[in-house]
Amino acid sequence: MKKTMIKRTLRMGCVVALLCLLGLISAFAGGPPLKENACGVCHQDYSKIMPPKHPDVGKVTACMTCHKTDPAKTDSTKFSESVHKAHQGGKTKLDCGACHAL
Repeated sequence: MKKTMIKRTLRMGCVVALLCLLGLISAFAGGPPLKENACGVCHQDYSKIMPPKHPDVGKVTACMTCHKTDPAKTDSTKFSESVHKAHQGGKTKLDCGACHAL
């Protein structure tokens, strides 16, 4: 009797864990959400980090104003890939939680 009850409890726990995981995956389609002003926390003057051919955005226009992700897509954008490469490779290795609300 105890073994049957333990099996049922474990099975139910696995189902709950799977449903939670699926909920997180669907909530994070396109990647985990960004924190408010994720770029501006470290970059107060965006003109210093822009590529030479980038249109002038001044010092205060947030990156995500133009580079929004599409929540319906699961693929990363070119902008997202370049930002991740710059912040997680080479000299800089930021934790995901520095920019993303996890």
